[in-house]
Amino acid sequence: MKSVEPRWRESGAVLVCEKCYRTRIPEEMPELAERIGDFKLREWLKARCKDAGFGKRVRVIGTSCQDICGIGVTVTILPIGSAGTMETFAVDPLEDREAIFQRIKEALM
Repeated sequence: MKSVEPRWRESGAVLVCEKCYRTRIPEEMPELAERIGDFKLREWLKARCKDAGFGKRVRVIGTSCQDICGIGVTVTILPIGSAGTMETFAVDPLEDREAIFQRIKEALM
């Protein structure tokens, strides 16, 4: 086994529940699923972080169920070290996407 140092270790990671998109929203909230269409919050956040110049320092990871089902998609901001405190949100992937990106910037940069 070899220990490695990922680039995002200095800032942190963002966990985006993929089960919300694939299973829970279509089954429990079909009107939200229709409005979201094929939009994927994880991919949007990755691209937004990259465009802002810190894509390699912040890792956006798709997860299975985080066991915090709310209205929308569960997103957890996970700072590493002394960067801050973990936060979890239930977000509307379209309406709240810019707000969650701003929160990521505040928490991890």
